[in-house]
Amino acid sequence: MEPEAPDSRKRPLETPPEVVCTKRSNTGEEGEYFLKVLIPSYAAGSIIGKGGQTIVQLQKETGATIKLSKSKDFYPGTTERVCLVQGTAEALNAVHSFIAEKVREIPQAMTKPEVVNILQPQTTMNPDRAKQCGSWAKSGIIN
Repeated sequence: MEPEAPDSRKRPLETPPEVVCTKRSNTGEEGEYFLKVLIPSYAAGSIIGKGGQTIVQLQKETGATIKLSKSKDFYPGTTERVCLVQGTAEALNAVHSFIAEKVREIPQAMTKPEVVNILQPQTTMNPDRAKQCGSWAKSGIIN
């Protein structure tokens, strides 16, 4: 009788029941959700606060985890930063309301529309963005 040729597959087709999956998943604990929001550059500073105090306080009050992309790390094709929020539905609603309020606030420098350079962070509100925020608030999409 000839010995069996070794199996050339790197992994067996079926995982033995005693093997526990250690791979991380993108899902939170039971009852936790994720919310990804684009933040205009002009609003990011007021959301973070001086020395990060505002965002830390918001996390403490809501129990949510809030992560914001770096200052020059924009969502492709925009000058907006990515904000990822993780927490309960109530925490996500509270954080979203806070962020929406900061986005609706018109910056002091918003006296006249200026040409937006895609390579520079946005320091004023685009008039179209103001219309979007207003219509979203009226429709109930944002509080």
